[in-house]
Amino acid sequence: MEHANSAGHIVVLAVDNSVPSDMAFKFYVDNVSRPGYLLHLVHHSNYWGNFEPMDGGPSPKHCQELMAKEDSKVKEIENKYRKLMAENNIIGDFIVLRGKDAWHDIIQYQEKVNGIMIVMGTRGQNTLRRTFMGSVSDSVVHHASCPVLVCCHPKI
Repeated sequence: MEHANSAGHIVVLAVDNSVPSDMAFKFYVDNVSRPGYLLHLVHHSNYWGNFEPMDGGPSPKHCQELMAKEDSKVKEIENKYRKLMAENNIIGDFIVLRGKDAWHDIIQYQEKVNGIMIVMGTRGQNTLRRTFMGSVSDSVVHHASCPVLVCCHPKI
């Protein structure tokens, strides 16, 4: 895939291996994508590289197994979305973000590449769960300095 150049408008689309991410990608393809736009698919990965075993915690071998399992999941997601981009003639790239807070890392990436907007799905958590667990899409909407398009899962 091609990387962004100074002439293209970059749209950042946050993805994981969920139906809402698939819906957000489809919405981008059907409604947002334009000639000259570059799509940067960003995936926030669980990162175990700085994790150190503690007394009674996972062993170094188990930490390595966790890292390998996560890397395998990330590769699967990357392959899926690269294939979708190719099938839909979308020019862009797949970027793995690793950090503590997904919402913060997504916004930092958008600012770094000067993306014109962020597109993402939402899992439609209920109010109680969102209050206690937080919502990545809510946090991105409230803290981003660019437009954010949140694709909701339809009510059935």
